[in-house]
Amino acid sequence: MGKNKKPSILIAITLFLLVTSVLFAFTYRSFNKKPRTDWTEYYWFNAAGTYIRQNLVDDEIELTGYDEFSYAPYTIRERGYTPSGVTGNPPVPIQPYNPSKRLYSHP
Repeated sequence: MGKNKKPSILIAITLFLLVTSVLFAFTYRSFNKKPRTDWTEYYWFNAAGTYIRQNLVDDEIELTGYDEFSYAPYTIRERGYTPSGVTGNPPVPIQPYNPSKRLYSHP
């Protein structure tokens, strides 16, 4: 009976450490604050409704310096529409008052 006790304790400790490390790895990933990259190519229009370009959200933020945060004070500078939300060439929004993304400037 004494011979089986040491390996079973070793197995129990190993399983405990394995479960703990796996749980820590998954919770650490969930606390990562970096948002996922949106790979949708949005059609961007300025505040007056003129078509600018087609671009990813992250690339448009890097290019213009505007951001998605709507904290005051802010001014809407660009509106982004998904490809299914525009029609024609040059693109025109189907619902111009309902953009998928908005980029703001903060004076």
